[in-house]
Amino acid sequence: FGETMAVLMASGHAINIPDSVFDSVRALTATIAAELGETAVGSDHYGALFTLGIFLFIITFIINLTADLVVRGIRKK
Repeated sequence: FGETMAVLMASGHAINIPDSVFDSVRALTATIAAELGETAVGSDHYGALFTLGIFLFIITFIINLTADLVVRGIRKK
């Protein structure tokens, strides 16, 4: 949770779409951390934040699975 808060503070906490690489952004984890505490359970906003969490889990799972397959492939050689 500490890493999420560090990203939230370092990224400028901006909710807009950046026009350049140097504009402020907000990571998905920071969005969940910043907004979940004030969101009513069962609302559309809560569902959207929950969906973001599932999306992040799926991406992390795919990256970890791919890395595991690569490492196993290297070990077999």
